[in-house]
Amino acid sequence: MFKTRYFQTIDPATLWFCLRVALLIAALVLPHSARATSEVYLLYRQWQPYSWPQDVPSAREVSRSQRGLGWRRQSASGGWGVDYDYQPLRLRTGDPAHNGHLHRLTVEGQWQHRLYRLEARAGVAGTSNMFKYQTFHRDVVNGRVAVFRALGQGSPLGLGIGGDHRFGSFRWLPRVRWQHTGISGHWLVDLPVMLRWQSTGDRWQFRIARKGDRWATLDQARAVESALYLREWRAELSYRVSSGEGSGPAMVLGIGASVDTRVRYRDLQAGTLDLRLGDALVGSIRLGW
Repeated sequence: MFKTRYFQTIDPATLWFCLRVALLIAALVLPHSARATSEVYLLYRQWQPYSWPQDVPSAREVSRSQRGLGWRRQSASGGWGVDYDYQPLRLRTGDPAHNGHLHRLTVEGQWQHRLYRLEARAGVAGTSNMFKYQTFHRDVVNGRVAVFRALGQGSPLGLGIGGDHRFGSFRWLPRVRWQHTGISGHWLVDLPVMLRWQSTGDRWQFRIARKGDRWATLDQARAVESALYLREWRAELSYRVSSGEGSGPAMVLGIGASVDTRVRYRDLQAGTLDLRLGDALVGSIRLGW
């Protein structure tokens, strides 16, 4: 039996005010360097349907896709970005305490100062009925942070610590960051969450990354407070078809695989489920201006 708790509600006006303040601060502290570049982008990503992980006669495949848009600004000393994405995750079996429509709006930044590097992201993430009916609980506020210190001036190696939901519930993990640029391209290793290679000229990119986050959820009756955790390992090879220097947008196509995809959520009948959806192919297209 589930114990229904009273919602620890957040006033919607206060929530959106905090987001506007964050965006204003971002605009004020952005580096005004002549070398700074900015971009607006659109993203679409589609996963191959997952087979239902349990032997249930009425089970249907789990479909998943992602639509995203955002703005990024980058300079030599760091960068800022505002990102929104919508992921329909359709679990058509059982009685999930969520509607499968996952929305996320975040503000993120990276700063480099001498030997120190800071990466941070904050925002809101929840199901569509939370925003439609403006019924929020504390799990809707989300974020991640990582701090690194280089071993020396000009050293490619840095040690640090980071906290996020990439491996499930929020946890702190030690991080090792190494980067190198040579004739083969640019390498970035951020253990244990990412390995990335970019070719000279940024035409090709290969990335293996740990993806994971938390979305606050409500059931259909908006009476059960809960959260959904989605995480995976994703390997992707992308190719920049056009750079956007002409009349059209920059276009990047990607193909890859989602490995060991897991989802944890509350089912109103079965309790908390932690399911391995399995492996799937994934393709993406990104347009930038």
